[in-house]
Amino acid sequence: MSDFPRQQTSLIDRIRWLRYVLPPALVLMVVLYQLGVAQSLENNFGPLVHYGFEIGFYSLLGPIATLLTLIWVERKLLEQDRLERQVQARTQQLASLTAVSADAILSLDENNHITSWNQGAAMMLGYAETSMIGQPLVVLLPEAETLAKHLEEKGLVTGFETTALAKNDQPLTVELTQTRIFETDELSVASLIIMRDVTARSERRDIQEEERARIARDLHDGVAQTLYFMALKADMMRKQLVQKPEWVEVELNEIGKMARRVIREVRRTIFALRPLNWSKGEFTNALTLFIEEYSEQAGWQAEIAIESQGSTIPTRVELTIFRVVQESLNNAAKHAEASKVWLTLEDSQDGRALILVVGDDGRGFDLVNADSSGLGLVQMRERVAAIGGTLQLASQPGIGTTVTAQFPRSSPRTEDVK
Repeated sequence: MSDFPRQQTSLIDRIRWLRYVLPPALVLMVVLYQLGVAQSLENNFGPLVHYGFEIGFYSLLGPIATLLTLIWVERKLLEQDRLERQVQARTQQLASLTAVSADAILSLDENNHITSWNQGAAMMLGYAETSMIGQPLVVLLPEAETLAKHLEEKGLVTGFETTALAKNDQPLTVELTQTRIFETDELSVASLIIMRDVTARSERRDIQEEERARIARDLHDGVAQTLYFMALKADMMRKQLVQKPEWVEVELNEIGKMARRVIREVRRTIFALRPLNWSKGEFTNALTLFIEEYSEQAGWQAEIAIESQGSTIPTRVELTIFRVVQESLNNAAKHAEASKVWLTLEDSQDGRALILVVGDDGRGFDLVNADSSGLGLVQMRERVAAIGGTLQLASQPGIGTTVTAQFPRSSPRTEDVK
């Protein structure tokens, strides 16, 4: 029976096959025995042996055939049960991974309507599963039609970066993968989407692009012009070296000061070009190291007091804090002529917000008459406001400048997910 045909048939089909094959096989064996073996036994050994063998044959043939069939059926049932348990375990494991995944995982029917919604999607996008089942994908992804065309052409879409609309129309930059899966009468599922929030990565990229643009402007407006001015001075001093040696000496000292300023600016530029990256839970350590290294390049004394747990700060808040600190230090380096900077980062009294203070002891400026656009204040305020925070600037001539920002600890879109 182990030679049973090995087509991809179910166990019930194999048992049906036995139902039609086994009885005729037994009949054939009986007929062959009666026509061949029985007569030969009687002729050669007599009736006693013939009848004894016949009683044994008929009493054992049926039970043995039944026993062998039941053993085979049992073995197949055990094998099927083992496979079903494996499939069930893998299905449960996949369901568990899907449920706890931080990525949004959702399935769509043939009309691009949502048929399933995991907890990761609820946390990322702010909508509960009950409110999203049956909704068209376009309510989340404005580029849903473009995505559908890519899927139709290729059958698999990977690395598709687009904007998703979270609750309250909050835009998120996401990277998604979409693949066709299956479609049956019981469950109609046309495709599966795995969506990852890459807003932080996108913002880091934007921050670095902004910083590169700022560096290009500074090099053009500052370093390049200073070097050109130094070259002009050097030409003038060469001509006056004999006639006005005292004047040349004074000018050489001035060129030395200018050269040292250029060197500091170039060092800060090189420092600013380093990759902006840190692992989860390591933000406060990375921020401390950044301030210390920046202060070393600028020749400042730095005082840092961070009393907040970095592991509980949302990623978008981390990036905004870093940007405010970076812009504040850049302003101090360019305009303040400071000798000391300080930073504090602590929790608010109710624990729901973070308070950042960045200050310097530089020359300060008049807030009323100063052009704050040159300090990047507008951009800083917009960036902080985008995550629900506030930013204030305080400065007076001769006293220094202080930037105070407050950031929410939680993302508004996840507070009301049930």
